[in-house]
Amino acid sequence: MEQYITAGLIGSLVTIIIQAIINVISERIKHKRELRSVVFQRKLEVVEKAMSWYQETLDMYYMLQTALKEYDKDCNPITVQKIQVACMKSNKLFQEAESRLNSIYLYYDFSDIEKKYYGRESMDCINKLLTLVAEIGHKIATVEPSEFAEQLCVALHEQRVKASHMLADAIDNQVYIIAEIGRKLRTEYKDYLK
Repeated sequence: MEQYITAGLIGSLVTIIIQAIINVISERIKHKRELRSVVFQRKLEVVEKAMSWYQETLDMYYMLQTALKEYDKDCNPITVQKIQVACMKSNKLFQEAESRLNSIYLYYDFSDIEKKYYGRESMDCINKLLTLVAEIGHKIATVEPSEFAEQLCVALHEQRVKASHMLADAIDNQVYIIAEIGRKLRTEYKDYLK
């Protein structure tokens, strides 16, 4: 009888130990799953903000590129207005970049894409144009829009002669960067949902 009691106690003890081990393993798996879920949720929020910023920036780049292609020596007021609107929109977007875009770099590295399309160099070229437009706007903020348009056209004509192709290429490079980043993010989420 003692053997049966001892065997029963040992069997119960082994069962309790095995159950404890299974519970610990299950808790670890559950914790990892919950952690992955939290990280995924956070990444999703960050990516949604960034993609919204990227899309608005693409629209602004297309507007700027179209206006620069439409630019002629006669200083079409509609073209000048498009350039001015694109520059104002770009200023707003770049002011929001820190809050809408910077956190994505915590989760993702896009340096390979930026190198591939000469991201820094092309952004410098675009920034020169945006700075030029801002300087003209600041200098003549109190004058008539026609005078602003005239000075902008003179400055653009000088820049166009020097670097119109560089600027078009720079805008294209930024568009390619944004498009490839979007593709990379969408691919990751499709893979995650499989």
